[in-house]
Amino acid sequence: MRFRHEKKYVINEHTAAILRARTIGVMHPDKHGSSYVVNNLYIDDRYDSFYHGSYYGRLIRDKYRLRFYNCDKSFIRLERKHKEGYLAYKDTIQVSEEQYEQIRSGNMNFILKEDAPIWQTLANIHRLKILRPTAIFAYKREAYVYDAGNVRFTFDSPPFDFGEPIPLAYEPLAMTYGKEEYAPILLEVKYNNFLPEVIQRLLNGLPLAQTSMSKYCIVRERGVLRYGATS
Repeated sequence: MRFRHEKKYVINEHTAAILRARTIGVMHPDKHGSSYVVNNLYIDDRYDSFYHGSYYGRLIRDKYRLRFYNCDKSFIRLERKHKEGYLAYKDTIQVSEEQYEQIRSGNMNFILKEDAPIWQTLANIHRLKILRPTAIFAYKREAYVYDAGNVRFTFDSPPFDFGEPIPLAYEPLAMTYGKEEYAPILLEVKYNNFLPEVIQRLLNGLPLAQTSMSKYCIVRERGVLRYGATS
């Protein structure tokens, strides 16, 4: 288990443009390229325990999701994201498209027969609290990395539901710059043990509003519940 620091900031497009210009000369695009689509399917129990853990900012919390990129289901991962304050780590395992479709359709009982530890953890939750899919959405991401310290910047646009825009996902946090209003972008800064000084300088002087917001919570609040209301 290796924790990473993870900090989130709400920025407008003007700030994002400045930071992109600074970043390009120091960092390089991640393995998926500088810009791509992140597809997500989140699961939760019938009490919405994972949602409430994020919404109320509980110190120790988990989320479970299936994720693939650029709408390509040839490589799908099941991820457990565990957070303790601003520290986080992920457990992941590759899943088949068939397994993904079973979860998407709400057929969760097959996980009771899976052997991998992450499946067994989910199976125990399912026995007690009944798991079901709760939100499916995608968003555009720009990602840059810096090898020393394993630093990663991601710029995430407001979430989309199956590629179709939903009402401003970050509407309550709409910002203005001059007379123009911007849909906020979520900047995530992740690193291992330290943030190199050269990277810290990229962030200096920018209006960064730190937040603990979860895209999963935002989407749930906006009613992207393809699987019905919470119970």
